[in-house]
Amino acid sequence: MGQRKITPSAALDNIGIILDRTRHAANIGAVCRVMKNLGFSRLHLVNPTEYGHLAAIRMLKGSEDLLENADVNADFPEALGGYHIVFATSHRMKQEESFGIADAARQIADAALGNRVAVAFGSEKFGLAREDLDRCGKVLTIPSDPGFPSVNLAQAVAMVCLEIRLCLDGSPTRRTATPKIKLPISERNRFYGELAALFSELNMGAPSVAEKIKEIFDRANLDAREQNLFYGLIREVRRLKRN
Repeated sequence: MGQRKITPSAALDNIGIILDRTRHAANIGAVCRVMKNLGFSRLHLVNPTEYGHLAAIRMLKGSEDLLENADVNADFPEALGGYHIVFATSHRMKQEESFGIADAARQIADAALGNRVAVAFGSEKFGLAREDLDRCGKVLTIPSDPGFPSVNLAQAVAMVCLEIRLCLDGSPTRRTATPKIKLPISERNRFYGELAALFSELNMGAPSVAEKIKEIFDRANLDAREQNLFYGLIREVRRLKRN
């Protein structure tokens, strides 16, 4: 078969940036400008400050359309929406629990050829909550000096977006599309939660068991019909347990 032609713009359309509880309007404006510079257009704002504030408008510099078209979400799970893969950003994770920025960018670029992918950034003061890191499943660590690890939000977005763009603009022969993921991460997380709850009811609820469940079903890549069969199995096991 011939090599599939890959265009950066097609993949960029599949990549979203999620800003969670951003405190300063100017940072939102600066992020819009950075995204516009690098060709990204999908922006989610989770419970932001007054992002229409003059401080944000002053920073836009021609990227007003990104702010106007941004999705404003009430909470983090809503922002995950229809994305198949989500990388969270954090500097608090151990190295073995996260991906470096270059490795993560390659994964994002490959996955975006056929899946919707997002990168999530937490608030300037607190970052992402632990439960939201778990919802994402993958963590990206931005390199910084240990003595001063906190990175400005817009700069962090710029670093990540630039790495992704460099991967997409590289040699097409080096790009390998990630297989199409059939269900968005929000639906998969809901399913994993039901399975983990069932295992807990059966006194098998160790965290390692829940993690193994996710690994198994991520590899299986179920579609909606297949997942519904397991939902039926969960209901039947609970019915038998009650009786």
